[in-house]
Amino acid sequence: MIARSDNSDFSSELARFDFLKTMKKYKVNVIGRNTFKIASKSNGFPLDGLNIVVTKHKIKLKREWKNVIVTDKKPKDIIKIIESKGYKSAMVAGGKLATSFLKEGLVNEIYLNVEPIAFGKGIPIFTNENFETKLELLQVKRFSKNEVRLRYRVLN
Repeated sequence: MIARSDNSDFSSELARFDFLKTMKKYKVNVIGRNTFKIASKSNGFPLDGLNIVVTKHKIKLKREWKNVIVTDKKPKDIIKIIESKGYKSAMVAGGKLATSFLKEGLVNEIYLNVEPIAFGKGIPIFTNENFETKLELLQVKRFSKNEVRLRYRVLN
């Protein structure tokens, strides 16, 4: 799960800080409407670079958010937008959104945080779609005694 059913986060402060650091590294962040709702309430949004919000819903953007694009385009068309702006890579965050990019073969790495909490109902990391992807473990990063980030390469 990437969040509880009510969208509340269960990640530790260290894990959230590292996730934000990773997002900043990519310079292009593609997020869904729910992630946007949470991120837009923070002082750190939008990040430097390009921020793409994927949704079919209307979103009111602040005038100073010049580097935010709202679109309902498909993953391959979003890649074209990114490339047209001169970028070569992006980070995609969110279960449904990540699944759509993964199914299209547009993901080369996956980051998974493992937290010391278990629950049965929430927002799944990947939506209930018919796909299978093989992964190769590249890195294990320890945040604390009980929490790690796993970094995988997508093989197919």
